[in-house]
Formats: sequence, C-alpha cells, structure tokens
Amino acid sequence: MKQLKVCLLAFLVMACSKDDTASDLPLDEQLLGKWTMTNYYDDHYFVQDEYGIIEQIVPDETDYEIEFIDNPKEIKTTGFLKYNWGEYEIVNGEKVVENLDGFNTWQGDEGDGLHTGTWRIENGKLISTDVSQQGPDEFEEYSIISSIELKGDVLTLTIDNSQFGSHLTGEIIIEYKRL
Repeated sequence: MKQLKVCLLAFLVMACSKDDTASDLPLDEQLLGKWTMTNYYDDHYFVQDEYGIIEQIVPDETDYEIEFIDNPKEIKTTGFLKYNWGEYEIVNGEKVVENLDGFNTWQGDEGDGLHTGTWRIENGKLISTDVSQQGPDEFEEYSIISSIELKGDVLTLTIDNSQFGSHLTGEIIIEYKRL
C-alpha cells in the first residue's frame, strides 16, 4: 500500500510539473503553430432593433484553420467554415429562435475570418489587426480584441460584440484544437 501511495504521489508531481512547464512560456509563444476550428458560435443582439442573430458551426462541413506565426507576427487562415444562422427575439425575457435555416461561409484561403492579419498579446488579450477595402482605392484598418482561454491543446477565443458598436451586445466564441 505504501508503494502505491508513493507511485501515485510521483505521478501527480510529474503531471503537475508538465503543466507548469507549458504555462511558464509567454502566452504569445504558447499560441504559435496551427489550430483547427472545432466550434464557432456567435450570438449578437441589435439593441435598438430588438432582435438578434445566432450563428453556429456546421462541423461536418468545416475544416477551417488558423496559424499563429512569429517574426513577423501574422495569422494565416486556410480551409472552409460553414455556419447556420437564424434570427431571434426576446419574448418575456426568453430568447425565441425562429430557425437556423440560413447559412454563410468563410474561405480561409481568401483571408476570411475574424482573426486575420497581424497579432499581439496585450494585457492577456489577443489583438488582431487587418485592413478591409472600403472602395476601389480606400482601405480601413481595424482591430479585434479577444479574450483567451488556453487549456492544453484547446484554445478558446471570445469576442465581445459591443466592440463593434454600442448598438450590439452578445459574444462570439471560437474554439480551436492544436494540430
């Protein structure tokens, strides 16, 4: 029995020290590499118009990946995301979803996605910055701020939709698994 306790204690010490080593790396180093999307969920509510939209991944038709690259710090995207969407309204405090019968896509090979362009870690948050074309010769830079949760090989990025304007509430949750 004493040997069993010693073996169990040794196992726990080794397991804990392995986790501690990974978390000792700076967060930007922990993110480096390729990640495949496992979940996409967006619930944004238009405050003034009093309706919302939910978007959910179609897992069997999604192979979207991101890659965090260092020097320069860029995010590259590949693959394809398909998601269903539908409108909802709040009735007596409850969310009433009509149907998730619409769909849309991201083409990672064309740079579609929320996390594209350059990236940095600031105060424990991921900030990705890119440009969007507004007209034939007009471009606008924008940034998206995401909270980060990293547990082993699972990366969860959460975006507060209010950063896109005071007319929006809700959040976007995207989960990735390290390749």
